[in-house]
Amino acid sequence: MNRQGIGAVLLFAGIVLYGMIHIGTIMHLPDVTIWSNQWGRYLQSAFETGGIIGLILAILLFIIGVTLLLPRPLADLSKGRLMKEISERNREFDEKYGNQNN
Repeated sequence: MNRQGIGAVLLFAGIVLYGMIHIGTIMHLPDVTIWSNQWGRYLQSAFETGGIIGLILAILLFIIGVTLLLPRPLADLSKGRLMKEISERNREFDEKYGNQNN
């Protein structure tokens, strides 16, 4: 399986897992007796239902899936290849049409 296939599977798995955790958390939300804490009612409800690990895993799967789906030229941007190509094309343009800045 190629990189984009794995990314799509991980993205879909993260979305489905988050949906299942979200449904359980929302169903338990009215039973949460704490109105204010440092995490908020949603995360308190996820913690009480035992879904906090699944919630974190779903977010990680989603992020990894999206990262794998990103096109390769975006990765080349950090390596400087894209900037080198832009400089080369700029030089070719200046040779063909002349430098207008002088």
